[in-house]
Amino acid sequence: MLTPKLVVTLVSPETGRPRPTVLEALPEPLTAAEHGLMVGVPVPADKRVHHGNWTAWPNIRWALTHMDELRASGRISRGPGPVDPLPPTESAETGIDLDGLAIDNGSGGAWTLDEMLYRTYTDAFLVLHRGRVVDERYFNGMGSSTRHGMFSMTKTVTGVLALLAVEDGAMGLDDPVVDHVPELADTAYAPTTVRNLLDMTDGIRFVEDYADNGSDIHRYAVAMAFTPVPEDWDGPDGIHEAILGFQARSEVPGEAFLYKSVTTDVLAWVTARATGRRWIDGVSEGIWGPMGAEEDAMVILDNHGIAVSSGGMSCTVRDLARFGRMLGRSGRVGEGADERQVIPTPVADDLVAGGEPYPGSGGGYPTREGWTFHRQCWNLQGVMGAFMPMGVHGQRLFCHPGKDLVVAKFGSHPVTGNVFTDVTHESLYRQLLERC
Repeated sequence: MLTPKLVVTLVSPETGRPRPTVLEALPEPLTAAEHGLMVGVPVPADKRVHHGNWTAWPNIRWALTHMDELRASGRISRGPGPVDPLPPTESAETGIDLDGLAIDNGSGGAWTLDEMLYRTYTDAFLVLHRGRVVDERYFNGMGSSTRHGMFSMTKTVTGVLALLAVEDGAMGLDDPVVDHVPELADTAYAPTTVRNLLDMTDGIRFVEDYADNGSDIHRYAVAMAFTPVPEDWDGPDGIHEAILGFQARSEVPGEAFLYKSVTTDVLAWVTARATGRRWIDGVSEGIWGPMGAEEDAMVILDNHGIAVSSGGMSCTVRDLARFGRMLGRSGRVGEGADERQVIPTPVADDLVAGGEPYPGSGGGYPTREGWTFHRQCWNLQGVMGAFMPMGVHGQRLFCHPGKDLVVAKFGSHPVTGNVFTDVTHESLYRQLLERC
């Protein structure tokens, strides 16, 4: 395994702003409460978490369960419909034995499940098998009704929303994006199609390097209002203004995959234009409500009220698991007489199927050989028959349709990325599959 550089965002003592910093070792996984964050009336200045410092360690341990308190946010309503139940595994049923797991820690040793959850900064962990809860644990102040930042797992929700628009005939996979958003004609997105956006094969030059403060993703985060505006800022204000500023290409559309968050927000813009419906309303009415969510979800908004469809959503771990299982069951929820179709089968099956592996590793990531990125979702069909929405700082949703297994996990890992723990999580998933 190639060990990635250990980069943790810390608050710069010179500027007071978050700054990627190379460390020799990961910090101890103390909770937000153990750090004393946001405790006291008033909270001491050095323990306050706010928009200017929430991405820094250890502040992120508190921030990810309070996302809608840090930025203007929109509510994704679950609506008035029934909740899809998640019953516990009955004592008479075998379920999945979680004892005796020896999980690869990525450094030549092995962890128990308890050690793995602790050392990967887990905030919530839920295992579903055949629709029943096998294991459910909460840490760092979380509970069953606590929302947690999803980061890029939001992308998969956006992908489903776009596929619903295709299924409804509002747009086609091979539609040029300029057919729906003519403003893109003067950008590098002009020759791209909806299919290119869904699979991130648009060819736009965009560097998503969280360890480099000067990379495109950091400038884009300012435009999205994810991070505060620097005093000398001369960049775009808002998601759409940022998108219209991209003029450079690195590849011909359709020829190569390159992971980049901005592409998801372009997809959301195209989908909203094609359907005439806001992203929030589309998700609420087309996905969240019909699937039987237990709680409303939230999404961060930019300064113009546009949802951060690439990474701004937060929800409970139980609702995250419901979303994954629904997709893995071809868009169905419920059991027996209560089973119902909530997402058209072609939509769910298209996302779950995955595509052909890209040359070399998955998108250039050394730990993702054989993975694909298909319809705004990481896919491991060719590796272990699964698909897996993922977000930075430890957000993972592992779904194996054949075994009817779902593993939902929230975390507040100090490293902005997931490659650092890919080997460990793959080891966990393979052992769980063996025990199903």
